[in-house]
Amino acid sequence: MRVAVIGAGIAGLVAARDLVDAGHEVVVMEKSRGLGGRMAARRADGDAVVDHGLPVLDVPRDGLLAGFVVDLATDDLVEVVAPGEPVPGRSTEGAPQLAWASGMTRLPKAMAHGLEVVTGTRVAAIRSDGDALEVAQDQGNTLGTYDWVVVTAPGAQAADLLDHSPRGAVRAADLRAVPYDMAVMVLAGVAVEPPEWFAHRPLTGPLSYITNEAAKDHLPVDGVASFVARLDADVSEHLMEASDAAVLGEALPALATSLGAAAASPAWTQVKRWRYATTRERLDQSALNPDGARVLVAGDAVAAGPRMEDVAATGRWAARRILES
Repeated sequence: MRVAVIGAGIAGLVAARDLVDAGHEVVVMEKSRGLGGRMAARRADGDAVVDHGLPVLDVPRDGLLAGFVVDLATDDLVEVVAPGEPVPGRSTEGAPQLAWASGMTRLPKAMAHGLEVVTGTRVAAIRSDGDALEVAQDQGNTLGTYDWVVVTAPGAQAADLLDHSPRGAVRAADLRAVPYDMAVMVLAGVAVEPPEWFAHRPLTGPLSYITNEAAKDHLPVDGVASFVARLDADVSEHLMEASDAAVLGEALPALATSLGAAAASPAWTQVKRWRYATTRERLDQSALNPDGARVLVAGDAVAAGPRMEDVAATGRWAARRILES
């Protein structure tokens, strides 16, 4: 059986691993150059490692992701135990908060090892081709024919693909209605002693939270510590298309209120934008993927909750549906 998985985030990688382990031929197609979706990391100002997507991975000890972590990615694993407030929408009671000294991409890269992953490839259409499904690029070039396709893109992007897939119009309308919060993030290197806390939520101002990367063994470089400041949803939406200068003008004074005057003139900054950062509502995966559908939707739009564990479970659900067919 040949399966195309669209999206190399955690849901797509779980689905692909399960299917390959069961002996099937799988190709993972990812529009960006990196893996892991929101489990994204950047290097800034030389050797500074900064996680600018998911700040920490909550892993229930008996959960799905725990097995992947233990089997594939323990060599530079860090359990974040610094005091501080839970990152909004991320924490699970009793679940370890995990990160990697090399960045959050460590786990998805390990999960992708041995898989056929094609990056920098934007899928634009899924069409019927006899008994098979043809996957095509936006220029119309075919990327092959498959027995099944698993789509793990955010709701609106998945809807665009279902618009062109067999019997996908109604499902596309449902996906397009899934609401997302945008997120604009400021990565900043500040010449301060790293605080004891890992996550801090200012009581007022435009910032939703600040994370201290030193708590994840992303240690200061030449006395400059790394921080990630996430603007709240309303401010992020307002600044999504704004210049980096406008974003910094909003974020840095607020960062200085929490970290001190040095944050008003950081050693370095980067601005990152997530148009589909977090879902406010989600669809039921079983209802959205009726019996007989060979284009299956997984990912955050159909997850049971906001955690990465919930998103990963949608990839396993899709794999099982295929394996049980």
